Amino acid sequence: MAGRLRREYLLPVSSPPHLNQPGGNLGYAAASYLLWGGKPGLVARVNKTFPADWLERFELAGADIAGIRQVPEAIDDRFFVTYTTEMQPKHDNPISWFAERGKPFPQELLGYSPTIPIYCSKSDYRPDSIRVTDIPQSYLDATAAHICPIDFISHKILPSVLKGGMVSTLTMRACTCYMDPIFWEEIRALITDLTAFMMTDTQALKLFQGRSVDLWEIARILTQYGPEYILINTKDGTLMVYSRLKKKRWLIPAYSGKAENPTGMMDAFDAGFLAGYRKEYDVVQAALCGMVSASFCAEGSGPFYLLECLPGLKEARFKVLSQQVMEV
Repeated sequence: MAGRLRREYLLPVSSPPHLNQPGGNLGYAAASYLLWGGKPGLVARVNKTFPADWLERFELAGADIAGIRQVPEAIDDRFFVTYTTEMQPKHDNPISWFAERGKPFPQELLGYSPTIPIYCSKSDYRPDSIRVTDIPQSYLDATAAHICPIDFISHKILPSVLKGGMVSTLTMRACTCYMDPIFWEEIRALITDLTAFMMTDTQALKLFQGRSVDLWEIARILTQYGPEYILINTKDGTLMVYSRLKKKRWLIPAYSGKAENPTGMMDAFDAGFLAGYRKEYDVVQAALCGMVSASFCAEGSGPFYLLECLPGLKEARFKVLSQQVMEV
């Protein structure tokens, strides 16, 4: 699994702040994969001050951290998010948000600016962009891999490198910064080697701006570029699944639990999907595993919350959701 590791500063609506805790899309994906009994190998670039004990915690949980590279380049690994009462994420102005909630402002966030790029470079590497040399040779013996949102360059090089090894099942979640009409010509080559391509409805509509507003049509067109499946997460939590080979469409609703903190939900979904798909290569079963992982993630804080799942609970939620799948 390739992605980003972060120091998270979360300010939920009704629960206490969670400050300077391990996070990042790779962290949530790794924990979700571990939840389903997988043993993920992690690939990311971190700065030299990233806490070693956090990495050790992932290792103790069963992850391989040989692909975590400490680099000399300056990487601002801070990530701040708060949520409105409608659970909309806000990343700007942490000082004002802490003041509004009446919470002390953490000094570590002084000088913070959002780390979510609004534009991807088509040619320039960022300090945390994955390089080919970052991937341990042993990881190329894996048969499945997932690429979390990183940047355009990383997403451009990783699929061909991974497919050049033993990887036969490859999934990737879209980066918002390249789901834009100006990247239209690059998308085909970007996703041609994928088994499944994940995105939000907002990302899909932005990419197809001026071309289509029909999400099922968008999914069908994208599968013509190579992926077997397109998975679209909608604003209300529903998952849309389109299969190119079977020419079938499914809708799966979100689990009806209480969402306290949606941070990392989609990354948890993605890894749960991959873990489920590897078992029986059934896209619906895989999607259900992903939705179960996402439901656990939303109820707590931080990647390791997923590993506190009570025995039998994920199977129970899987059964509930399996009864709500709709083929359309």
